[in-house]
Amino acid sequence: MKHVLFVVLPERGHVHPFLGAAEALRARGSRVSFYAPRDVRPILAPLGWDEVHAPEGAGPPSAEHRGESFAALLADRARLRGWIRAMLVDTVESSIAPLRAHLVAARPDVVVIDPMAYFAAIAACEENLPWLGLSTSLNPCIGDDVESELVDTLRSLEDARRALFTAHGVAVPRFRVSDALSPLGTFVLSTRALLGDDLPDDGVPIHLVGAALPGKAASPRRGQRPLVYASFGSQAYHQPVQLGVVLEAARAVDARFVIAMGELASSPLARSAPANVEVVAFAPQVALLAEARAVITHGGANSVQEALAHAVPLLVSPICNDQHHNAALVARAGAGLSIDLGRSSPEHVASCLRALLAEEAPEREAARSIARSYAGAGGAGRIADVVLGVA
Repeated sequence: MKHVLFVVLPERGHVHPFLGAAEALRARGSRVSFYAPRDVRPILAPLGWDEVHAPEGAGPPSAEHRGESFAALLADRARLRGWIRAMLVDTVESSIAPLRAHLVAARPDVVVIDPMAYFAAIAACEENLPWLGLSTSLNPCIGDDVESELVDTLRSLEDARRALFTAHGVAVPRFRVSDALSPLGTFVLSTRALLGDDLPDDGVPIHLVGAALPGKAASPRRGQRPLVYASFGSQAYHQPVQLGVVLEAARAVDARFVIAMGELASSPLARSAPANVEVVAFAPQVALLAEARAVITHGGANSVQEALAHAVPLLVSPICNDQHHNAALVARAGAGLSIDLGRSSPEHVASCLRALLAEEAPEREAARSIARSYAGAGGAGRIADVVLGVA
């Protein structure tokens, strides 16, 4: 029995992309375990994963990294840059030794890491264990010609992150935006149907595997009124201005809406929702996508990939970081529209939604085409093939 260790970052958006691959490996008889620098058992245990590890004494993920406080951080350019540096550079050194101790005790056959967890790449190399990357973004496929605030931030950190590896006598990997690319391969949960054909060549394997969703695919359900699902993710969801625009736009759209609003679900804003809107704190996203006809999203990689896997066109309003890259890719592929909900009128948003909901909408056909490419790319099964081959 091969033992595969997944090293994840301690947020739902960085844990959920690993679940489909973990299920596929477990189905093939592999032992699968997880490790994070914070305690993610409350995320994984309800999903049936009981072998979840963290450094001794590690607490839960920080509450400052979601909700209102996190939204304020994202809106402050200097604070956002500082947070990115802290996550990718400043906290790395202290995370290496605890993971190395776990690797010595557990001795997995192969380590699969979030490519932003540089400490995991260094620890695996120091313990002479093979490691692969499973990207929680589309970073490995973002070209050199792309300019953004995130790209500029990472450019300023280039020397610091290279020094992390050099200080440990470990070969410096190729970086693509914030991802460290494994010489053995990095998985990207997408295909050229979204990404295009002009992909960067970093001299290391990039496996485009399409969707790798956990569990059985939900059967599409279509009610009499089309469903529009809106969510700004598991961290950046506190966006009262954007959500207010969506609520007003919903009044003018002949559709049923489910809107995930976090703690704002109990606010006066939520109580102002029109009758065709159901407001919830958090929603079973994948289940709703099986029914949805359009999605309003901040452009997080999980939301984009899960929507496209279900052939649902998107209205993308990016907030920060790689969300701007994702919005541009969706628009270029014709699978949705990119707008700024903070500057758009409710009338414009309603017009965009009516266009996406139309059965003959070109964005709908583009989303269907991408969904077909995802279904044919191998998904979690292909990840399991490569991982077990390396193991």
